[in-house]
Amino acid sequence: MSPAELHDLLSGRKQGFQASLLRLGLSFAEPFYTIGANWIRFLYNVRLKGIHRVSRPVISVGNITTGGTGKTPVTAMLVDLLKQQGHRPGIASRGYRALPGEKGDNPGATPAGNDEKLMLDQICPGTPHLQNRDRVKIARQLIREHECDCILLDDGFQHRRLDRQLDLVLIDAVNPFGYGHLLPRGLLREPLTSLGRADLLAITRVDQASEEDLAGIRDVLQQFTRAPIIEIAFEPTGWIDANGNSCPLDAFQGEAVGFCGIGNPRNFRGQLERLGVTLDDADWVPFPDHYHYTVDDVEALADRLDDSRSVLLTTQKDLVKVAPLMSANIPCYALQIQAVVRDGGEVLNQAVNELPYGGKP
Repeated sequence: MSPAELHDLLSGRKQGFQASLLRLGLSFAEPFYTIGANWIRFLYNVRLKGIHRVSRPVISVGNITTGGTGKTPVTAMLVDLLKQQGHRPGIASRGYRALPGEKGDNPGATPAGNDEKLMLDQICPGTPHLQNRDRVKIARQLIREHECDCILLDDGFQHRRLDRQLDLVLIDAVNPFGYGHLLPRGLLREPLTSLGRADLLAITRVDQASEEDLAGIRDVLQQFTRAPIIEIAFEPTGWIDANGNSCPLDAFQGEAVGFCGIGNPRNFRGQLERLGVTLDDADWVPFPDHYHYTVDDVEALADRLDDSRSVLLTTQKDLVKVAPLMSANIPCYALQIQAVVRDGGEVLNQAVNELPYGGKP
């Protein structure tokens, strides 16, 4: 089942007997996931599972749903903000679906990294980024070996083993509450009551929602938390290819072939179409989230090109993975985006400024 088909099923857009039967089956499975999630939360709440603190402040960037809420561009924005304030941030992440690579002196790590690391390495050059299931270990390593004075914990809301001083939770304005169900019936990773742990909430993709929709999202959030709420948009800035060649935003208006392997491919397709790119279903190829491309995949994409569709368009996360598999004569560009705080910038600055940056490594 493709990502788009899964969203159609969970949202109820897909109708019919088979779809209804599948949703019923997922509804029967949902309570078992809920019990497991609540049990883990209980163990942390009563300290039966250990929470470990490191000697520098930790900023967690996470979400309460699966899929693309924009953690990577928000992490890049925070890196820039921290550097502007004179800090040396490091990034700690699990490395989910990491690309194959030689294991070095850090057992369990994969230096090649996953798509998020490869993208962040490009847009945040010089920022140390370690990936390992043991994020307490790599947070300490970032402090000890890279002299980082703060840690950005990517996708950290559910990773409570590493203590954090700022818990930033992203809410996607396009699909804020995961169709109102926990996994596997919906996309919620935890009940909405877990938002009580958040220190700061960010509604992302606010440029794709109406003021009425945003007001409704705020009303729901304020039922579960008193944390301040800021608003973030992801603004496209241009196109870039694997060699670093750039093009303006209006360079590819008209027909093209689009593809991606991200959490919410529907959002990316909409972004392309708002930029004037014409895509029909034959020109649009969504892959599963964090997909590992093969040479055959790249060749199949290139075969779709013709005189009217002369370029492949994708995301930066996907470009870093397909570039090594692609011959130089295949035109492929990624859309560059940046996270911009539309409302609440002073709240974010204050939250970051108040962190305790002192202490010994």
